[in-house]
Amino acid sequence: RLGAHARHSTRGKQAAHTASMASLSERCPAVEGVSDRAPIAGRRNVLITSALPYVNNVPHLGNIIGCVLSADVYARFCRMRGDNVLFVAGTDEYGTTTEQRAMVEHTTPAAICEKYYKLHKGVYDWFDIDFDKFGRTSTPQQTTITQDIFTKLNSNGYIFPDTVEQLYCEKCARFLADRFVEGICPLCGFDGARGDQCDSCQRLMNATELKSPKCKSCNAAPVLRSSRHLFLDLPKLGNELSQYIEKAATENRWSTNALQVARAWAKDLRPRCITRDLTWGTPVPLEGFKDKVFYVWFDAPIGYISITANCTSQWEKWWKSEDVELVQFMGKDNIPFHTVIFPSTLIGTRDPWTLMRCISTTEYLNYESDKFSKSRGVGVFGDDVQETGIPSEVWRYYLLVNRPELADSVFLWEDMKEKNNSELLNNLGNFSHRAMMFVGSFFDHEVPAKGELQKCDEELIAKVSEEVKQYHESLESRRLKDGLKCVMSISKLGNQYIQENKPWALVKTDRARCGTVEHVTLNLVRVIAALAKPYMPAFSAKVEKFLAIEPIETLPRAFEFVLAEGHKIGSSEPIFQKLEDKRIQELKKKFNKTDANAMPADMRLGQIVDAQPHPTSDHLYVLKVDVGDVKDNKPALRTVVAGLREHFTPEQLKANKITVVCNLKPSKLRGVLSEGMVLIGVAQGEDGKQSTMSLLSPEGGQDFAVGTKLLAEGLGPAEAKVLDSKSFQGLKLAVDGGHLVLEGKPIIVAGTTAKIAANGITNGKAQ
Repeated sequence: RLGAHARHSTRGKQAAHTASMASLSERCPAVEGVSDRAPIAGRRNVLITSALPYVNNVPHLGNIIGCVLSADVYARFCRMRGDNVLFVAGTDEYGTTTEQRAMVEHTTPAAICEKYYKLHKGVYDWFDIDFDKFGRTSTPQQTTITQDIFTKLNSNGYIFPDTVEQLYCEKCARFLADRFVEGICPLCGFDGARGDQCDSCQRLMNATELKSPKCKSCNAAPVLRSSRHLFLDLPKLGNELSQYIEKAATENRWSTNALQVARAWAKDLRPRCITRDLTWGTPVPLEGFKDKVFYVWFDAPIGYISITANCTSQWEKWWKSEDVELVQFMGKDNIPFHTVIFPSTLIGTRDPWTLMRCISTTEYLNYESDKFSKSRGVGVFGDDVQETGIPSEVWRYYLLVNRPELADSVFLWEDMKEKNNSELLNNLGNFSHRAMMFVGSFFDHEVPAKGELQKCDEELIAKVSEEVKQYHESLESRRLKDGLKCVMSISKLGNQYIQENKPWALVKTDRARCGTVEHVTLNLVRVIAALAKPYMPAFSAKVEKFLAIEPIETLPRAFEFVLAEGHKIGSSEPIFQKLEDKRIQELKKKFNKTDANAMPADMRLGQIVDAQPHPTSDHLYVLKVDVGDVKDNKPALRTVVAGLREHFTPEQLKANKITVVCNLKPSKLRGVLSEGMVLIGVAQGEDGKQSTMSLLSPEGGQDFAVGTKLLAEGLGPAEAKVLDSKSFQGLKLAVDGGHLVLEGKPIIVAGTTAKIAANGITNGKAQ
């Protein structure tokens, strides 16, 4: 069985492993008050993790559904089907981002971790996330286990040193990690680019590429120095890694995207640097490198193990066992680290570590066709949800029914309102409340006699049992949305059953038959409460209270009669409340504060490299334009269809840098897909007709890099947001005083004072 790797067959080697395991347990600092939970022989033992969020920020709804909430549903499901489950997660606390946040808040990394750990835990508590342990990575156990894994990798020949050129601040007397240095982007000229990425042109880079770099701590100019670092030799582990990936993916039905990413990385393995010149992190236990710490993506996944060590004294039995199924939940951006880096790290130790069997990944959740952004006030974040007055079970339901399992999905306030009002209130809540309220009113809160079942009763039971079967199959395969659909389908069947049998009429004409209908209905309410419990535990708790039953701990495998004749139920109350339009509009406005300091359109300098006549139009060109996009380390040209043939020759178009709008929604023009717009200046004659047209280029013929952002004075770069043609036409672009302006503000080349000129035009339109 898959789960432990590279086991030794001889007794001597097994004994060596046992000694090694005992040694690590003995050296790992003891934790007071932990349990002694261990895998149980003969039981299904499931170890579940959700990706560790960086401690330095607030989780948004996409983070929550991407890993934590999804893992919680699966963990609750596994517990209720009788598995022995351990569900662990925590905050990822080491690395550059924490040191940087501490610098911003004028405090220490430890204080930042303490502050944001409490914030994260409070958010997950409110969302009813039922961890066995929500821990953190900045613990003594993390240090001991990480250093032990590294030492074995080094002893086994999978670690080697190499020299890396880095920026060094002589004033601070330290090497600068990528986010501790800023400068001028060498590609677009933006002043303020970080050492890992330029926020203006979005290019990834190395800190050594920046022009005029400055230390963010003291503003001094750093110098270039060599620094020795340690690398994990992934190519040496390539064959074993590929075998692991194929076996795990085949036997455990990995998602298509997870398998594709894992295979792509496995085919092109390169040594990976695992150390950094920082002070906040796990120290490297090797002479010559003790002034360094481990890189976060070597260190962080080991956090799953150390957090388990802070949960149970029997942690090694969970993490070194072939009888444990490791199931990991994460967003798609974390796939390479969990399918390649972490397994390779464990395999290389030659210890019998438990490797991941199942992986569940999500795509991205966006917000109202935008991206979540705390700084711009766009989107709902974990610390905001309690202020909305909307209960946690509604948030859980909406995020889960909208889970981006196969493609990106979007949080929409209007959609949330509709799903709450039609699916939760009118379907699930209506059925449950009606059934319990009716028995309270007409049967004195007592479950009536079952009586003789009729054909319609048997048909309902059969349909519900089939849905329950599908529910189990869906959740076993981690298709959480499908499982939730089964719950709602059963509730819909219940509503149909009530409508068809009309108990409000039966109670007057055939009380015994009415009692049978209500007996079936109440037991169906209990079935729904059980199946809904992994998804909406607060809803199920309310139903349990109204039914006056003990908490449901086991999932049904089919329709079942549990509530017996004469059982006294409590008084029911409406479970869900209607979301009114007025309240939704208030919330939408509150959490969608689009930043007035950002460009509404992504405008860049481009270079036309080819201009061909459109095959079916006399006035259109099909242009190939370089706007700075890169694919496979090569320029990725865009196709732009433009109505310029009657005004410019191909040579004129290719002579200068031009202004290109890059975030327009692609559209077909006479059969050719256009991926942008060339912006031109247009002057009108006294008769209202166009008299002059001009390409819009940097004034004075100044030369700037292709892809350089163009910004209105005082505005920052546009967010990654697609504009439709109507939205673009609403922008107040014009030519004023010979220059391109947006709402009267001159458009300039990012990082400079150079304006965009319309040669030969003083005033006119920009289109």
